[in-house]
Amino acid sequence: MKTVNGDLIELAKKGEFDVIVHGNNCYNDMNKGIAKSIKQNFPGAFKVDNSTIKGDKGKIGTYTFSLEENDQGGDLIVVNAYTQYNFWEKRDLFEYDGFGKILDKLAFEFKGKRFGLPLIGCGLAGGNKARILGMIEQKLVPHADVTIVEFTDPKDKFGAKFDKK
Repeated sequence: MKTVNGDLIELAKKGEFDVIVHGNNCYNDMNKGIAKSIKQNFPGAFKVDNSTIKGDKGKIGTYTFSLEENDQGGDLIVVNAYTQYNFWEKRDLFEYDGFGKILDKLAFEFKGKRFGLPLIGCGLAGGNKARILGMIEQKLVPHADVTIVEFTDPKDKFGAKFDKK
């Protein structure tokens, strides 16, 4: 597993990955964090998210995905991983068991692909970074080329993280 600094969306558009995965809540609400950028840049991902039942807790541990096109005309799979139920509680919202199930499914369905992931669950969901990265290392890395992209805004010369508000 590699870790790089940058912008997952921009790297995906350049063709660096076959699959990108981001954490999603069960309320079809992609208005903050990386989900907002996914929604703006890959509208198909937002469309498939909205094809699911809003507020359905049964989505935890599942995912939807859309087939998008990168800037080189190649295929890009954008995965909405349902890793948290809601977005308004102020606690660790990340569903670790559900994430483990998602990783198992992704490792099987997209075996051998180049994956790009943000620090999934470590921002707005408040998850435990070491635990989440350990799960990725154990469940996905043996089956795929995985890169974790820690967000840095090229316009931000100080390297600040995205605004959580």
